[in-house]
Amino acid sequence: MNINTTKQHLLELENTFKEQEDTLTELDRAIGDGDHGVNMLRGFENLKDKVDDSSMKNLFKSTGMTLMSNIGGASGPLYGFSFVKMAEVVSDDIDHDNLVTLLETFTEAIAKRGKVELNEKTMYDVVARTFEAVKADEKVNLERLQSFADETIDMVATKGRASYYKEASKGYMDPGAQSMVYVLNALIGDER
Repeated sequence: MNINTTKQHLLELENTFKEQEDTLTELDRAIGDGDHGVNMLRGFENLKDKVDDSSMKNLFKSTGMTLMSNIGGASGPLYGFSFVKMAEVVSDDIDHDNLVTLLETFTEAIAKRGKVELNEKTMYDVVARTFEAVKADEKVNLERLQSFADETIDMVATKGRASYYKEASKGYMDPGAQSMVYVLNALIGDER
């Protein structure tokens, strides 16, 4: 995936989050503070004015910095930090091997910054499973990404604001897991 396609996919996330804002807000209202949809939209709305497409590295870095400064709550630092870390390993043209490296970096960044592991009902559950699937050469499309997010419904949250709900968090999808579906779908792009 070249820089123009990657940039287009990232900028298209503004429309995705416009469409999904209410859904993400409802998910977050159930087990959080109800602002995830607004926050994700704000982050990607600001991207078109701040994106630097002079290189793939700068594209990822400027995306990360924009998300960090425009998305509130825990998601801003998590997504922002991850894109900045991915900027360090991204190739000028993202092929399968580079995608694996990017997803590994994304997974490690979320784990490190969020101090999370699998099955704690967070966005990490989606990114870690996506990394393993792509690394194993499995087909990962929007439907598969969604299945990873759906798995969080039966989990009990042990991290973040949702953890305050303990057992009552079971039965609800993690909003960060759902937003991660859209972000990863943009990144995976032509690998589908």
